[in-house]
Amino acid sequence: MKQIGCLALPMALTVAGLALLVGLAPDDPQTAASTTHLDPDAPVPEAYRALIVTAARHCDEINAPLLATGIDVESGWDPNAVSDQGAKGLAQFTDATWQQWGDDANGDGRASALDPADAIDAQARYLCHLFADLADLPGDPTNKALAAYNAGPFAVRLHGGRPPTAETRDYVESVRALLPRYQAIATIPAAGDCDFTLDRPNPRSCQQAIDAARAEAASGDLTWERWCLAFVAEAYGWGASGEATANTAWRRLHAAGQTHPGDPNPPAGALLFYATDDTTGHVALHLGNGQVATNDIVAPGRIDIVPLDHLTHGPWHLTYRGWTPPDFPYGVAGISRVG
Repeated sequence: MKQIGCLALPMALTVAGLALLVGLAPDDPQTAASTTHLDPDAPVPEAYRALIVTAARHCDEINAPLLATGIDVESGWDPNAVSDQGAKGLAQFTDATWQQWGDDANGDGRASALDPADAIDAQARYLCHLFADLADLPGDPTNKALAAYNAGPFAVRLHGGRPPTAETRDYVESVRALLPRYQAIATIPAAGDCDFTLDRPNPRSCQQAIDAARAEAASGDLTWERWCLAFVAEAYGWGASGEATANTAWRRLHAAGQTHPGDPNPPAGALLFYATDDTTGHVALHLGNGQVATNDIVAPGRIDIVPLDHLTHGPWHLTYRGWTPPDFPYGVAGISRVG
Protein backbone atom coordinates (compact mmCIF):
# COMPACT_ATOMS: atom_id res chain seq x y z
CA MET A 1 0.00 0.00 0.00
CA LYS A 2 1.16 3.49 -0.80
CA GLN A 3 0.56 6.06 1.93
CA ILE A 4 -0.80 9.31 0.55
CA GLY A 5 -1.94 12.22 2.70
CA CYS A 6 -3.54 10.80 5.82
CA LEU A 7 -4.95 7.94 3.73
CA ALA A 8 -3.65 4.72 2.25
CA LEU A 9 -4.25 4.36 -1.50
CA PRO A 10 -3.54 1.36 -3.74
CA MET A 11 -0.31 1.71 -5.70
CA ALA A 12 -2.15 0.84 -8.90
CA LEU A 13 -4.51 3.79 -8.51
CA THR A 14 -2.86 6.47 -10.58
CA VAL A 15 -5.80 8.56 -11.77
CA ALA A 16 -7.30 11.44 -9.81
CA GLY A 17 -10.05 10.12 -7.26
CA LEU A 18 -17.96 8.49 -4.58
CA ALA A 19 -20.98 7.62 -3.11
CA LEU A 20 -23.35 5.21 -4.87
CA LEU A 21 -24.74 7.04 -7.87
CA VAL A 22 -28.39 6.77 -8.69
CA GLY A 23 -30.82 9.16 -10.31
CA LEU A 24 -31.87 10.59 -13.64
CA ALA A 25 -29.69 12.96 -15.63
CA PRO A 26 -31.09 16.49 -15.97
CA ASP A 27 -32.43 18.04 -19.14
CA ASP A 28 -30.02 20.92 -18.75
CA PRO A 29 -26.68 20.01 -17.16
CA GLN A 30 -25.81 23.70 -16.87
CA THR A 31 -28.41 24.06 -14.09
CA ALA A 32 -27.60 20.80 -12.32
CA ALA A 33 -26.67 20.87 -8.66
CA SER A 34 -26.03 17.35 -7.42
CA THR A 35 -23.55 14.54 -7.81
CA THR A 36 -25.89 12.75 -10.21
CA HIS A 37 -25.53 15.63 -12.68
CA LEU A 38 -22.69 16.46 -15.01
CA ASP A 39 -20.53 19.34 -13.83
CA PRO A 40 -20.67 22.19 -16.37
CA ASP A 41 -16.88 22.49 -16.03
CA ALA A 42 -16.20 18.76 -16.34
CA PRO A 43 -13.60 17.91 -19.02
CA VAL A 44 -16.15 16.46 -21.46
CA PRO A 45 -15.62 17.30 -25.14
CA GLU A 46 -18.51 19.55 -26.09
CA ALA A 47 -19.52 17.30 -28.99
CA TYR A 48 -20.25 14.48 -26.53
CA ARG A 49 -21.95 16.32 -23.67
CA ALA A 50 -25.51 16.20 -25.02
CA LEU A 51 -25.05 12.58 -26.11
CA ILE A 52 -24.05 11.60 -22.56
CA VAL A 53 -26.89 13.50 -20.91
CA THR A 54 -29.41 11.92 -23.29
CA ALA A 55 -28.01 8.40 -22.89
CA ALA A 56 -28.10 8.70 -19.10
CA ARG A 57 -31.90 8.71 -19.22
CA HIS A 58 -32.05 5.02 -20.15
CA CYS A 59 -32.48 3.93 -16.52
CA ASP A 60 -32.44 5.31 -12.99
CA GLU A 61 -29.30 3.41 -11.99
CA ILE A 62 -26.94 5.37 -14.24
CA ASN A 63 -26.24 9.05 -14.72
CA ALA A 64 -24.16 11.35 -16.86
CA PRO A 65 -21.10 11.54 -14.55
CA LEU A 66 -20.88 7.75 -14.40
CA LEU A 67 -21.00 7.46 -18.20
CA ALA A 68 -18.46 10.25 -18.68
CA THR A 69 -16.06 8.80 -16.13
CA GLY A 70 -16.29 5.38 -17.73
CA ILE A 71 -15.38 6.85 -21.09
CA ASP A 72 -12.46 8.76 -19.60
CA VAL A 73 -11.04 5.58 -18.04
CA GLU A 74 -11.83 3.36 -21.02
CA SER A 75 -10.54 5.48 -23.89
CA GLY A 76 -9.40 8.87 -22.61
CA TRP A 77 -12.05 10.43 -24.89
CA ASP A 78 -10.44 9.04 -28.05
CA PRO A 79 -13.28 7.91 -30.37
CA ASN A 80 -10.82 5.93 -32.48
CA ALA A 81 -9.16 4.08 -29.61
CA VAL A 82 -8.50 0.37 -30.17
CA SER A 83 -7.10 -1.73 -27.32
CA ASP A 84 -4.65 -4.62 -27.54
CA GLN A 85 -7.65 -6.92 -27.11
CA GLY A 86 -9.50 -5.28 -30.00
CA ALA A 87 -11.97 -3.23 -27.95
CA LYS A 88 -13.01 -0.17 -29.93
CA GLY A 89 -14.17 3.38 -29.55
CA LEU A 90 -15.03 5.70 -26.69
CA ALA A 91 -16.69 2.94 -24.66
CA GLN A 92 -14.27 0.15 -25.71
CA PHE A 93 -16.68 -2.50 -26.95
CA THR A 94 -15.36 -5.84 -28.09
CA ASP A 95 -16.86 -7.20 -31.30
CA ALA A 96 -18.80 -9.86 -29.40
CA THR A 97 -20.36 -7.40 -26.96
CA TRP A 98 -21.05 -4.90 -29.72
CA GLN A 99 -22.95 -7.52 -31.70
CA GLN A 100 -25.37 -7.77 -28.79
CA TRP A 101 -25.59 -4.13 -27.71
CA GLY A 102 -24.60 -2.04 -30.72
CA ASP A 103 -27.31 0.04 -32.38
CA ASP A 104 -27.62 2.90 -34.86
CA ALA A 105 -28.41 5.51 -32.19
CA ASN A 106 -28.03 8.55 -34.45
CA GLY A 107 -29.87 7.09 -37.44
CA ASP A 108 -27.06 7.48 -39.93
CA GLY A 109 -27.66 4.03 -41.38
CA ARG A 110 -24.92 2.11 -39.59
CA ALA A 111 -24.10 0.97 -36.08
CA SER A 112 -20.42 1.37 -35.20
CA ALA A 113 -18.49 1.20 -31.95
CA LEU A 114 -16.28 3.93 -33.43
CA ASP A 115 -19.27 6.27 -33.80
CA PRO A 116 -19.50 8.32 -30.55
CA ALA A 117 -23.31 8.57 -30.67
CA ASP A 118 -23.70 4.82 -31.12
CA ALA A 119 -21.01 3.97 -28.56
CA ILE A 120 -22.34 6.22 -25.79
CA ASP A 121 -25.90 5.00 -26.24
CA ALA A 122 -24.75 1.37 -26.18
CA GLN A 123 -22.59 2.00 -23.12
CA ALA A 124 -25.62 3.35 -21.25
CA ARG A 125 -27.95 0.51 -22.28
CA TYR A 126 -25.36 -2.12 -21.42
CA LEU A 127 -24.72 -0.61 -17.99
CA CYS A 128 -28.47 -0.50 -17.33
CA HIS A 129 -28.65 -4.19 -18.21
CA LEU A 130 -25.72 -5.00 -15.90
CA PHE A 131 -27.29 -3.17 -12.96
CA ALA A 132 -30.53 -5.13 -13.43
CA ASP A 133 -28.90 -8.47 -14.23
CA LEU A 134 -26.65 -8.45 -11.15
CA ALA A 135 -29.19 -7.02 -8.70
CA ASP A 136 -29.57 -10.39 -6.97
CA LEU A 137 -25.88 -10.53 -6.01
CA PRO A 138 -24.74 -8.94 -2.74
CA GLY A 139 -22.51 -5.91 -2.81
CA ASP A 140 -22.42 -2.35 -4.10
CA PRO A 141 -24.53 -2.17 -7.30
CA THR A 142 -22.22 0.32 -9.01
CA ASN A 143 -19.11 -1.71 -8.24
CA LYS A 144 -20.76 -4.88 -9.58
CA ALA A 145 -21.87 -3.17 -12.80
CA LEU A 146 -18.45 -1.63 -13.36
CA ALA A 147 -16.71 -4.94 -12.71
CA ALA A 148 -19.03 -6.66 -15.18
CA TYR A 149 -18.42 -3.96 -17.79
CA ASN A 150 -14.71 -4.70 -17.51
CA ALA A 151 -14.65 -8.48 -16.98
CA GLY A 152 -18.09 -9.58 -18.13
CA PRO A 153 -21.17 -10.53 -16.07
CA PHE A 154 -20.26 -14.22 -16.09
CA ALA A 155 -17.00 -13.49 -14.24
CA VAL A 156 -18.83 -11.39 -11.66
CA ARG A 157 -21.37 -14.15 -11.04
CA LEU A 158 -18.63 -16.77 -10.89
CA HIS A 159 -16.90 -14.87 -8.08
CA GLY A 160 -20.05 -13.58 -6.40
CA GLY A 161 -18.90 -10.03 -7.00
CA ARG A 162 -15.85 -8.28 -8.41
CA PRO A 163 -13.36 -10.79 -9.86
CA PRO A 164 -10.05 -10.81 -7.96
CA THR A 165 -7.96 -9.67 -10.91
CA ALA A 166 -5.74 -6.61 -10.81
CA GLU A 167 -7.18 -5.29 -14.06
CA THR A 168 -10.80 -5.32 -12.87
CA ARG A 169 -9.90 -4.06 -9.41
CA ASP A 170 -7.95 -1.15 -10.88
CA TYR A 171 -10.71 -0.37 -13.37
CA VAL A 172 -13.44 -0.18 -10.71
CA GLU A 173 -11.27 1.85 -8.35
CA SER A 174 -10.20 4.19 -11.13
CA VAL A 175 -13.76 4.94 -12.19
CA ARG A 176 -14.92 5.49 -8.60
CA ALA A 177 -11.92 7.70 -7.86
CA LEU A 178 -12.37 9.85 -10.95
CA LEU A 179 -16.11 10.46 -10.49
CA PRO A 180 -15.80 13.72 -8.52
CA ARG A 181 -14.14 15.34 -11.53
CA TYR A 182 -17.39 14.94 -13.46
CA GLN A 183 -20.01 15.47 -10.76
CA ALA A 184 -21.68 18.82 -10.23
CA ILE A 185 -21.27 20.25 -6.76
CA ALA A 186 -24.33 21.93 -5.31
CA THR A 187 -24.27 25.70 -5.00
CA ILE A 188 -23.80 26.21 -1.29
CA PRO A 189 -24.84 29.35 0.58
CA ALA A 190 -22.45 31.02 2.96
CA ALA A 191 -22.19 28.96 6.12
CA GLY A 192 -21.80 31.88 8.51
CA ASP A 193 -19.61 31.89 11.60
CA CYS A 194 -19.92 28.67 13.57
CA ASP A 195 -21.18 28.71 17.10
CA PHE A 196 -18.18 27.04 18.72
CA THR A 197 -16.87 27.74 22.19
CA LEU A 198 -13.09 27.60 22.09
CA ASP A 199 -10.59 28.12 24.89
CA ARG A 200 -8.18 29.66 22.41
CA PRO A 201 -9.67 31.65 19.51
CA ASN A 202 -8.46 30.84 16.02
CA PRO A 203 -6.85 33.54 13.87
CA ARG A 204 -9.71 33.09 11.36
CA SER A 205 -13.43 32.82 11.92
CA CYS A 206 -15.41 29.83 10.73
CA GLN A 207 -16.57 31.60 7.57
CA GLN A 208 -13.05 32.82 6.84
CA ALA A 209 -11.74 29.27 7.22
CA ILE A 210 -14.42 27.94 4.87
CA ASP A 211 -13.67 30.66 2.31
CA ALA A 212 -9.94 29.94 2.58
CA ALA A 213 -10.50 26.20 2.08
CA ARG A 214 -12.61 26.86 -1.02
CA ALA A 215 -9.93 29.16 -2.42
CA GLU A 216 -7.28 26.52 -1.79
CA ALA A 217 -9.36 23.90 -3.61
CA ALA A 218 -9.80 26.26 -6.55
CA SER A 219 -6.06 26.85 -6.74
CA GLY A 220 -5.27 23.23 -7.67
CA ASP A 221 -2.08 23.37 -5.60
CA LEU A 222 -0.49 19.94 -5.08
CA THR A 223 1.51 20.60 -1.91
CA TRP A 224 -0.78 18.94 0.67
CA GLU A 225 0.18 15.28 0.34
CA ARG A 226 -0.07 13.67 3.81
CA TRP A 227 -0.83 17.05 5.43
CA CYS A 228 -4.47 16.75 6.45
CA LEU A 229 -4.06 18.16 9.98
CA ALA A 230 -1.87 20.96 8.68
CA PHE A 231 -4.53 21.85 6.11
CA VAL A 232 -7.41 22.22 8.56
CA ALA A 233 -5.24 24.15 11.03
CA GLU A 234 -3.98 26.50 8.35
CA ALA A 235 -7.51 26.96 7.02
CA TYR A 236 -8.23 28.46 10.44
CA GLY A 237 -5.23 30.74 10.07
CA TRP A 238 -2.51 28.96 12.02
CA GLY A 239 0.99 28.61 10.64
CA ALA A 240 1.08 25.00 11.94
CA SER A 241 -1.19 22.71 13.93
CA GLY A 242 1.33 21.98 16.67
CA GLU A 243 0.38 18.28 16.71
CA ALA A 244 1.83 15.31 14.89
CA THR A 245 -1.18 13.50 13.39
CA ALA A 246 -4.94 13.54 13.09
CA ASN A 247 -5.07 10.60 15.51
CA THR A 248 -3.14 12.62 18.08
CA ALA A 249 -5.59 15.50 17.77
CA TRP A 250 -8.62 13.17 18.00
CA ARG A 251 -7.32 11.50 21.17
CA ARG A 252 -6.67 14.87 22.79
CA LEU A 253 -10.11 16.21 21.84
CA HIS A 254 -11.81 12.98 22.94
CA ALA A 255 -10.10 13.09 26.35
CA ALA A 256 -11.32 16.67 26.73
CA GLY A 257 -14.91 15.67 25.97
CA GLN A 258 -15.04 17.71 22.76
CA THR A 259 -15.80 14.91 20.31
CA HIS A 260 -19.17 13.96 18.86
CA PRO A 261 -18.62 10.29 17.96
CA GLY A 262 -20.59 9.05 14.98
CA ASP A 263 -22.76 12.19 14.72
CA PRO A 264 -23.86 12.31 11.05
CA ASN A 265 -24.83 16.01 11.15
CA PRO A 266 -21.69 18.05 11.78
CA PRO A 267 -22.02 21.84 11.74
CA ALA A 268 -20.24 23.95 9.16
CA GLY A 269 -16.64 24.58 10.15
CA ALA A 270 -16.34 21.39 12.19
CA LEU A 271 -13.36 19.07 11.93
CA LEU A 272 -14.32 15.60 10.67
CA PHE A 273 -12.12 12.75 11.87
CA TYR A 274 -11.70 9.34 10.23
CA ALA A 275 -9.89 6.09 11.01
CA THR A 276 -7.61 4.78 8.26
CA ASP A 277 -5.50 1.69 7.76
CA ASP A 278 -2.36 3.54 8.79
CA THR A 279 -1.48 5.08 12.17
CA THR A 280 -2.08 8.73 11.31
CA GLY A 281 -5.83 8.87 10.73
CA HIS A 282 -7.48 11.57 8.65
CA VAL A 283 -9.19 14.89 9.29
CA ALA A 284 -11.16 17.11 6.93
CA LEU A 285 -13.06 20.41 7.11
CA HIS A 286 -16.86 20.47 6.85
CA LEU A 287 -17.98 23.37 4.66
CA GLY A 288 -21.68 23.02 5.37
CA ASN A 289 -24.53 21.46 3.38
CA GLY A 290 -22.79 18.10 3.33
CA GLN A 291 -19.65 19.31 1.54
CA VAL A 292 -16.13 18.56 2.74
CA ALA A 293 -12.74 20.04 1.90
CA THR A 294 -9.99 17.42 2.12
CA ASN A 295 -6.54 16.64 0.80
CA ASP A 296 -5.48 13.54 -1.16
CA ILE A 297 -9.00 12.13 -1.58
CA VAL A 298 -9.24 12.88 -5.31
CA ALA A 299 -5.64 13.64 -6.26
CA PRO A 300 -2.53 13.25 -4.08
CA GLY A 301 -1.51 16.59 -2.62
CA ARG A 302 -4.58 18.51 -3.81
CA ILE A 303 -7.43 19.97 -1.80
CA ASP A 304 -10.80 18.98 -3.28
CA ILE A 305 -14.41 19.57 -2.30
CA VAL A 306 -16.49 16.40 -2.21
CA PRO A 307 -19.81 15.27 -0.73
CA LEU A 308 -19.70 14.20 2.90
CA ASP A 309 -20.37 10.54 2.16
CA HIS A 310 -17.54 10.38 -0.37
CA LEU A 311 -15.06 9.66 2.41
CA THR A 312 -17.02 6.77 3.90
CA HIS A 313 -18.86 5.29 0.89
CA GLY A 314 -16.54 6.31 -1.91
CA PRO A 315 -13.42 4.46 -3.03
CA TRP A 316 -11.56 4.87 0.29
CA HIS A 317 -14.30 3.52 2.63
CA LEU A 318 -12.93 5.37 5.64
CA THR A 319 -14.46 4.85 9.08
CA TYR A 320 -16.07 8.04 10.38
CA ARG A 321 -15.13 8.74 13.98
CA GLY A 322 -17.09 11.91 14.49
CA TRP A 323 -16.71 15.67 14.51
CA THR A 324 -15.09 18.17 16.83
CA PRO A 325 -14.88 21.94 17.15
CA PRO A 326 -11.93 23.55 15.34
CA ASP A 327 -9.81 23.56 18.47
CA PHE A 328 -6.04 24.01 18.08
CA PRO A 329 -4.60 24.64 21.55
CA TYR A 330 -1.08 24.04 20.26
CA GLY A 331 -1.55 25.97 17.02
CA VAL A 332 1.55 27.88 15.99
CA ALA A 333 1.13 31.46 14.88
CA GLY A 334 2.58 32.18 11.46
CA ILE A 335 1.75 32.47 7.80
CA SER A 336 -0.99 30.12 6.61
CA ARG A 337 -0.61 28.58 3.14
CA VAL A 338 -4.37 28.03 2.81
CA GLY A 339 -6.32 30.51 0.72
